[in-house]
Amino acid sequence: MIKFLRFKKNKHTQYRSIIFRSKERYSSDMKERYIPKKLSLLIYGLDTSGKSKELNKIYDRRAELFNINNISFIFISFADSLAELIFKNIDTDDIKLYLLSLDDKTQIIAEQNISKQFIKIDALKYKAKRSFLFIDDIDKFTGKKLEILKDLVRNCKKLYATARENRTINKTIYSIIESKKFSSINLRTSNSFDVTNYVLVALMIPFAISGQYMIVMMLLLANRYLDRGLGK
Repeated sequence: MIKFLRFKKNKHTQYRSIIFRSKERYSSDMKERYIPKKLSLLIYGLDTSGKSKELNKIYDRRAELFNINNISFIFISFADSLAELIFKNIDTDDIKLYLLSLDDKTQIIAEQNISKQFIKIDALKYKAKRSFLFIDDIDKFTGKKLEILKDLVRNCKKLYATARENRTINKTIYSIIESKKFSSINLRTSNSFDVTNYVLVALMIPFAISGQYMIVMMLLLANRYLDRGLGK
């Protein structure tokens, strides 16, 4: 049984979606457009396109899609606090494996600080070496979580992540992803339109009708700087 992910446009929506598929065998005339499972995957789309839903769809079917022994899974979101990021993804067994990987001297120091957060962060980074890493909104991480993220992406076996687009991803992280070899899909179709643009147009119309062109120009400039901030 061949199990894979297909990418197709949703009926009655402006977005495309990932669906789970299976066939008895692979044939050269298969018409399915499938997503390679041997590569990491970036899912691009607007905040309204359902990126998180698509990532969770893959994560929920991970046991069927990735029938690989000795592989763990890590799932993090930019909305997670640092404590959530750690405790959702490691347990006592993960910490034991991390401690056993250390030389005797370092292990003693780590055991003395076993309750400290930095030890658990190191354990999570170590776990990434045998894990498929799932990251929701990889382009929104900042501060200490961003620095941890760099190590997780660098260490992981394979990455599945969502982002608005490649230009919004931290440059260091994106260069690491490129070195891993990845495929990408964009949930947005050619007919989709960012909801923020609709809001901008709605704001400008009354000012334009009343002849207040200076305000219209200010809104356009504001939108331009916003786009730069989002990496458009």
